[in-house]
Amino acid sequence: MALDTLRENKLRSTLTILGVAVGVVTILAMVSIIQGLNKAFAEQLESLGSNTIFVSKFSPSFGKPPGPEERQRKELNVGDADAIRAEVSTAAGVAPFQRELAVTMRYRERQSDTVILVGATPDYEFTLSQYVDVGRFIIDSDLSERTNFVVIGRDVVKSLFPDGEDPMGAEIKIDGNPFKVVGIMSVLGSFFGQSRDNIAFIPLTTIQKYYPRVDPPQSVFVVIVRPNSRAEVKATIEQITDVLRRRRGDRTGDKDSFGISSQDALLDVYNQLTGATYLVLTAISAVALMIGGIGVMNIMLVSVTERTKEIGIRKAVGANSSGILAQFLIEAVVLTAIGGSIGVAVGEVLSLLINAYSPLPAYIPAWAIGLGLLVSAGIGVVFGVFPAWKASNLDPIEALRFE
Repeated sequence: MALDTLRENKLRSTLTILGVAVGVVTILAMVSIIQGLNKAFAEQLESLGSNTIFVSKFSPSFGKPPGPEERQRKELNVGDADAIRAEVSTAAGVAPFQRELAVTMRYRERQSDTVILVGATPDYEFTLSQYVDVGRFIIDSDLSERTNFVVIGRDVVKSLFPDGEDPMGAEIKIDGNPFKVVGIMSVLGSFFGQSRDNIAFIPLTTIQKYYPRVDPPQSVFVVIVRPNSRAEVKATIEQITDVLRRRRGDRTGDKDSFGISSQDALLDVYNQLTGATYLVLTAISAVALMIGGIGVMNIMLVSVTERTKEIGIRKAVGANSSGILAQFLIEAVVLTAIGGSIGVAVGEVLSLLINAYSPLPAYIPAWAIGLGLLVSAGIGVVFGVFPAWKASNLDPIEALRFE
């Protein structure tokens, strides 16, 4: 009967379905963008290593500059990394490094001014699972002798050796200082749009020779720790905290004078920063659904008025109020469920188009599709209750006399 009623009033039903479909498309578009951003962020962090721990003097944050207290903290050093290696039982690898932004690298007449220079130790490869593809990485003798050897990334190869020339053994200049190429890194990919292949590695002792002062954000000193397994991340962080608090003289009750971040911690910070944005987007989606629900209520009230005599006849031949209530509720739910199904289909297509033609990642999980259908049916119940109640409570005598 509900479907027959919809077929008899095609235009009215179509407009009602359209209102609900627009609301569902809106909420699915919001969910797809939110979930896409979450998934992209998690994948980017995963590319750094699922159980990698980063330790520096700054607390983890996104886009928030460090405060005066953080900037005045004492820098970490190689001694801190050695202490972590010696005292943290769950650490499989410890790699201190110093990073310099945008150094100038030159080979003959070709030059690049955007290369990231990293002073590393031999443990860097294993700790971050980033390995040399050709040649070799930094070795212990490079550290002790402070050699001018460099390992370059694939983007540096493309910039300085575009004609297919073999970089191995070539002498390049880094900020005017000569270095010999001894290795080429494997492809590392990108992190939030920033290429990780536009990079060069030299011995940590050598970078400290040429860049003795760590001056954030141009340069930073970080200790990377790789636990034995992901299950031991929390225990490893606790041990690192104990070691560094003792070494840096942090008193009981004082907050840490350093920052420790892991994949889970970074995700928590990210979720905190984006929570308000997601709340606003959810509110916008709810408004769109409410507008669709109001349209359903309006159409159902008109339907009750038009079918008053029909309701009187049904009651006169024995229909009870609950039957009338169920009939109109079912009609409302069928309307909104059809609108929800169309909205889910359009939302899925829209997410594919967003992925294909915009920089925003979009992803609709299975639970969101189920939620869209459930919410659309729920709108039919919530906004169809009053018209259905009004229909079920009509006086049959007055209804039969209605014109």
